[in-house]
Amino acid sequence: MPKIPKFKSDKEAADFWDTHSLVDYEEDLEQVEIEFVRPKQRTILIHLESGDLEKLKLAAKQRGVDHSSLLQMWVKEHLAQL
Repeated sequence: MPKIPKFKSDKEAADFWDTHSLVDYEEDLEQVEIEFVRPKQRTILIHLESGDLEKLKLAAKQRGVDHSSLLQMWVKEHLAQL
């Protein structure tokens, strides 16, 4: 089996893997453990008028997410603009 080459850049690696299969390099692979750390989150309470909540739920449904997730996305987008 061939050895995985050393890459000089991420683009070079991406180009290589676009045309090669990991199956051909199984002997060169090793098991690794990855720990995903989520940022700490805190819960807040906000009060919305009924009509606003319904609009929020509709907008979320149209995007395929729940209303809490949509609200989080919107807050992050607005904070990024500060």
